[in-house]
Amino acid sequence: MIKSYIDFSRRNWSLLIFGGLLMALSSFGQTYFVAMSGAHFRGAFGLSDGELGAAYAAGTFVSALTLTWAGRLIDYTTVRRFTWTVALLLAFACVLVAISPGAVFLAVAFYFLRLGGQGLMTHTALTATARAFPSDAGKALGLIALGLSLAQGVLPFATVFVMDAWGWRTGWLINAAVVLIGVTFALRFLPVAGDEPLRSRRETKADAGPPATPLWRDMRLLLTLPAVLATPFIVTGFFFHQARLAEQKGWDIATVAGSLGAFAIVQAMSLVLIGPVIDRFGPKRLLPFFLLPQAGAMLLLGYVSTPLIAPVYMLLMAVSAAFGSTLATALWVDLFGARELARVRSAVEAGAVLASGASPIAMGLLIDAGVPLSLQALGCCAFSLAASALTLPVMLRKGGRSA
Repeated sequence: MIKSYIDFSRRNWSLLIFGGLLMALSSFGQTYFVAMSGAHFRGAFGLSDGELGAAYAAGTFVSALTLTWAGRLIDYTTVRRFTWTVALLLAFACVLVAISPGAVFLAVAFYFLRLGGQGLMTHTALTATARAFPSDAGKALGLIALGLSLAQGVLPFATVFVMDAWGWRTGWLINAAVVLIGVTFALRFLPVAGDEPLRSRRETKADAGPPATPLWRDMRLLLTLPAVLATPFIVTGFFFHQARLAEQKGWDIATVAGSLGAFAIVQAMSLVLIGPVIDRFGPKRLLPFFLLPQAGAMLLLGYVSTPLIAPVYMLLMAVSAAFGSTLATALWVDLFGARELARVRSAVEAGAVLASGASPIAMGLLIDAGVPLSLQALGCCAFSLAASALTLPVMLRKGGRSA
């Protein structure tokens, strides 16, 4: 396995660096990064936790609606031009955050952050990589995802230092500069040869009408979607309410913080190990099983309160999160073909953004209603198992790319 990774990386290092850098730069629109400025936002604009969460959720939901069509535009231009457009959008969002005079303006900035960062920057990296390596999608997607894992380990410390030294507004202006410099550097590794639009302009008009099989009526997608969206919903929700979870379980918050570091490390290791497994067995055959570690994590969280469970449940969720992030894009190539990848990924990514934005609100309302997170975890366990069972017909169905 190690030799296959080394050989694959040596042959394709340029494109892999490009994808990995884009995944790292998507951090500026990811929840974990934006949340580090939460206290500054509340203090500057006089917002409560709920008001800040509502502004963030509003920006997230609208960005998800935009992503369903914006993601498809990568088909009609070069990856280079699309990447620059996304970079300018994300840098513009960082500037908007820096100059925000109030909560409404901040919500608009959140919209552009979520669309440009978690949405389109991630979409560009995964779509370009999956198209370039259709037969080795597992290895390739796992390797570029390490860019995001590396950023999760480095950026929080760098951001805290910058905001403490120069203030949060200056910090977000620096973020904008980092996006533009980072994309300039990343594009040096994107080969010029072969970077043509997937579809011609003459096809644009033909594609304007509905496809022969509307995407949201395709049973392959409908049966798979609950499983694919389960991890963004559950992981984001429990991460967002980790302080409340620690309080309810009687854990020290330092225990939870240390477990988050373990999550990032195990996720990175899993991304490397899972790629060749997906390439060998195929994404459809593995589809019903990738949520089982997450289901186990939720089961433990529901019934056990010892502090030792904190790292264990994080590690199990990290495995499913890594598996799901790599498996999903490889699955869309297998089921729909590389030509339809942008259409399918943009729609599914919009659903993932919605799920990650909805879970903090839904879980928070349940907490307010007196439903503890332990009981919610058991519900998430049941959902994970049910979603896995739904994918069995997709696994058993022969063929993949027929409509």
